[in-house]
Amino acid sequence: MYLLLSLRRVVEQPVQIYQDVDSKSKRWYFQSYNLTISNIWSPFLVKAAIFEDINGVSTAEVQLHLDKLDKKWLDIYSSLDYMIISTGKWFLKAAVYHENDVIVGCHLCPGKNLIELGFEYAYKKTLHYVMDFIKTSKYKGLIFFRTSTPDHFENGEWHNGGTCPKTIPAKEGEVKIKDLNRILRNIELEEFEKTFAKVAHNEVNLKLLDFTNLLLSRPDGHPGPYRQFQPYSKNKTAVVQNDCLHWCIPGPIDFWNDVIMEIVVNG
Repeated sequence: MYLLLSLRRVVEQPVQIYQDVDSKSKRWYFQSYNLTISNIWSPFLVKAAIFEDINGVSTAEVQLHLDKLDKKWLDIYSSLDYMIISTGKWFLKAAVYHENDVIVGCHLCPGKNLIELGFEYAYKKTLHYVMDFIKTSKYKGLIFFRTSTPDHFENGEWHNGGTCPKTIPAKEGEVKIKDLNRILRNIELEEFEKTFAKVAHNEVNLKLLDFTNLLLSRPDGHPGPYRQFQPYSKNKTAVVQNDCLHWCIPGPIDFWNDVIMEIVVNG
């Protein structure tokens, strides 16, 4: 979950006023503007026990509680004026699912004698639960729900040598959405639409951010081999893990900011 509005240019040097023990959730304060910006790391939005290192290598299945919201974001929810909520691809990971503190099934868990429910089951359950909470929360700020974004891995995925070497935008129709990305987005849109029809009656201001079609044409927007600082400083021919999922290169992320600020300022 991201509760973060990035600024297009630095207006002042903020003071970091919080970070968690893993340095994944952080908070900064801009004194001149009396502005606090937070990044809350809650990849599933519900309670989860995760067993993986910084490179995404897991030692066990995620233990996912589909009926318990993650307190990392829940505890500060009512204090925020604006928030951007997103999740998605973490649900593709191997996981064991819990409801009412009872294991009900799993995703990618051969040999455990559990029902294979699939990630779609967990994702629908989670988003429905999150949206139900938002719908009845009487929250007075502005909530953006951002759909998961497409990746541009070629010749593999993040864990088996996939790369994203393109340095210019793709032509219209050149890049097609992958099946998994399409499934995630369809679930997100379905749950958003069901909630959006009802939130207005509860005076909750919920907006959708769906940049899928724009981002499909921007394979040049990822850090690629520069996932880590100076990856080739010791060996110019080193084989390094590529990041073709996150958006760190100027261009696409600036468009996000422009759209978000337009909605914030002009509604």
